[in-house]
Amino acid sequence: MSNLMNYLNILSTREWATIIWLLILLMYILKNKKTKDAFLNVIKILFGKKLIKIWLITSLYVIIITFLFSKIEIWDNLYIKDIIIWFITSGIIFCFNAASKEADEQYIWKVLKDNLKFTIVIEYIYSTFTFKLWVELLIIPVITLLAMVDAYSERKEEYYIVHKFMQGVFAIISIWFFYETFKIGLQEYKELNILNTFVSFMIPIVYLILILPLEYIIELYCKYEILFIRLFFKNSKDKKVNRYRKFLIIKECGLSVHNVILFRKNYCSKVYIKMTNDEFKSLINDFNKEKKKMTR
Repeated sequence: MSNLMNYLNILSTREWATIIWLLILLMYILKNKKTKDAFLNVIKILFGKKLIKIWLITSLYVIIITFLFSKIEIWDNLYIKDIIIWFITSGIIFCFNAASKEADEQYIWKVLKDNLKFTIVIEYIYSTFTFKLWVELLIIPVITLLAMVDAYSERKEEYYIVHKFMQGVFAIISIWFFYETFKIGLQEYKELNILNTFVSFMIPIVYLILILPLEYIIELYCKYEILFIRLFFKNSKDKKVNRYRKFLIIKECGLSVHNVILFRKNYCSKVYIKMTNDEFKSLINDFNKEKKKMTR
């Protein structure tokens, strides 16, 4: 019985409340045929041929990092929970976004800017000191409902007053939430293991920094893929010619997402079906000159 309680205590009451509501939502979705079909379609998209590669590569990358960390003396298996939560809520999403068309040369810096803020300290305090399970079970649907009302009213001009009112409600809730969390923190902070608390706090930060190279590689690969798909229809059907031209582009763009985007925007439209290799080389030279101008 004590072992069972220890396993249950690995998750906070907020995490248990989230799991319970997700299970209730899942049961509701699977009961209705329309929602069930829509849900299954979403699952198919998330684990489609292209996205499954990102799932596997990112998962393997995080597993390798975790395995290396597990060899450190301070390692505790309790950290696996924090790593899994970070991976599901942040890590895999960062990599998916890196593969999207909207990701630009500033994507990595945006990720760092948005995630390395002082607010991560407040967020960690909120996640560490939680309320009783029944309170958490009430909070989640209430906050979700209010957030949905606010999001809807924000998009409609005629509901501007409602949006302003909801902002005031959220401000009051935030103050109450912080006050109650602070009180719980004062009561429970002595029970915390300082080392485990510090490591748990650092896990999202360390893993974010370590996953940035993978994000960049995914973004770079996808940008090249988009570029070559567009050029495929304009190039010669000769595979050797296509490979040669791809080589020239990769040679000039290198590992720069900026260069790949620049070539796609300014030079992709200049490539045509009957273009000779000499003409293509001339295009590459023009691209090289533009790169040099931009670096001055």
